[in-house]
Amino acid sequence: MGRERQRGAIGVMAAGTLLLALICLALVIDTGRLYFEQRKLQRVADMAALEAATQGGMCGSQLAGDIQGFVTSSAAKNGFVPGTGDTLAGTLGSVSFDATYGGAESRRVFSVGGELADSVRVQATHNVPSSLVLNVASLFSGASTTAVLSAQAVARRPALAGISAGSGLLSLDSSNSPLLNALLGGLLGTSLNLDVVTYQGIAGANVSLLALSQQLKTAGVDLELGKIDSLLGANVTAAQLLQAMLNAADSSQLAGVNTALLRTALATINVPTAQLTLGQILSVVAPDSVRDTALSAGVNMLDLLMATALVANKSHAVTVPAQTLNIPGLLSQTLRLTIISPPQIAIGYPGKNSNGSWRTQATSTQVSLDAKVGVDLLNLGLVKADIDLKVDIAKGTAALNTIQCGGVGKPVTVTVAAAPGLASLTLNADVDLLAGTGPNSGTSNFQTVSISNGTQGTQFAAGGEQSLTFNVASPADLPSPVQRVQSPLGASLASGVASLAQNLKINLNPIPSLTCDLPLVGWLLCPLGKLVNGVSNTLINSIPGVQNLLTGALASVVNLLATSLIDPLLKLLGIQTGILDVRLIDLQTGGAELLI
Repeated sequence: MGRERQRGAIGVMAAGTLLLALICLALVIDTGRLYFEQRKLQRVADMAALEAATQGGMCGSQLAGDIQGFVTSSAAKNGFVPGTGDTLAGTLGSVSFDATYGGAESRRVFSVGGELADSVRVQATHNVPSSLVLNVASLFSGASTTAVLSAQAVARRPALAGISAGSGLLSLDSSNSPLLNALLGGLLGTSLNLDVVTYQGIAGANVSLLALSQQLKTAGVDLELGKIDSLLGANVTAAQLLQAMLNAADSSQLAGVNTALLRTALATINVPTAQLTLGQILSVVAPDSVRDTALSAGVNMLDLLMATALVANKSHAVTVPAQTLNIPGLLSQTLRLTIISPPQIAIGYPGKNSNGSWRTQATSTQVSLDAKVGVDLLNLGLVKADIDLKVDIAKGTAALNTIQCGGVGKPVTVTVAAAPGLASLTLNADVDLLAGTGPNSGTSNFQTVSISNGTQGTQFAAGGEQSLTFNVASPADLPSPVQRVQSPLGASLASGVASLAQNLKINLNPIPSLTCDLPLVGWLLCPLGKLVNGVSNTLINSIPGVQNLLTGALASVVNLLATSLIDPLLKLLGIQTGILDVRLIDLQTGGAELLI
């Protein structure tokens, strides 16, 4: 072939090469553009998930509409407004590990809903042109000229809070510290003589669960450090737990806590329950992935001391040593305390489970208190009364409702739903008329009057759920000041005592020496005496004036007993009838994090 015939062949090759280069350039441009669009969409999904997790889930609203609103608002701020064919969806759920958890191939999996719906998933799709230059596929097959990009992100912002429920523990002064010594000494089986400064010191101090677990481990308790469930389930004695609490206070160098005096006072305790667990005192609600972070939470030292003493005496009756009472004519006194259910401090997530129960709920002590006193009503030795006043108080509850996570310059807002426990009062009194006039010393030749309001008791201070709000701007605000909910029916025992007259029944018991035991005529007078007694009982219970006269004679004694002994003792147990004091003792709101 001659040179003339080959002339121009290189031009064809150059044209083909240039065309191929242009196609490659278009492919590179389109690939880069699609990658950029994908990254932009992923960034929108990531930011929307992070913002929604900050404002919803455990940090705010859990309503589906609110979650979707948070996601849509965040996406709009980042330049993504769903157009035709685009989608943007926010879903609340939970994250767990798949079946290969623990292995090299394990991964996180998102599930819609769940008991601990603490994570937000954002799914977004966006239609973009598949090519800005030339869509070859559409030229030959009629395929779509658009490509659908998709992005998914899952974020979570953990928010946990610790709450305690009770009343009176912060109102410590020199007037009630002797009674607190008697109460704690009776519960712990030892003699205490701590001053009010010591009690106030531990009432204002917290120890972390991590420090507590380290001290228990040092003391030889079988537990795994860094694991909250191991701490809650470890078997310990009351002495080990209380000594570990004091050692934790020493290691944390807490100011104002006289641990040396407390250590000496608590060295010889003797309680009915040999072993207990911290899980009986403390409830922790959190998913496995963040559960161990609860170890950094703090627990109040006086709360822990009192709760330990109560748990160690659960279902056991404790006799409280006699106290100096300002009751005229007091002859004898016996006070027995039965712990039905000890208090429980709660740390965990806010809100309710799918079955409607609260996730995190603290409870106050459920107790039965029986006070018996013998009194000379007139201080003349003629009218003596044996009074038995029994107070049954159901446990109050405080549930963690919501946590609104704050931001820069904005405090965290925590709401708690609280309800005081229902209380009932039972009064039984035997009044011996003209005591000491019978043939035997201390007996009467006249009738004995029995006064009672029945076996069911008179209910008062009925509970009702009320909302409390706590604002926390910094860790220095914890533990928070107490906030109180109060029954609308009246809070004090005095109001309960005042309502007793509505249910009192009075019974006159004839003395056999005047009727059935009389010689010769006893057979005649005995049936007549019973008939007269029955008629007199009916008349007395139907005449309000007689009831008021008899109950008025006992009112001053019962009121003094309630105000000088029972009410102060219940306050030291963290109980006031019809009242529940709630404290926010710990709060943890970390930053939002992407999980998937």
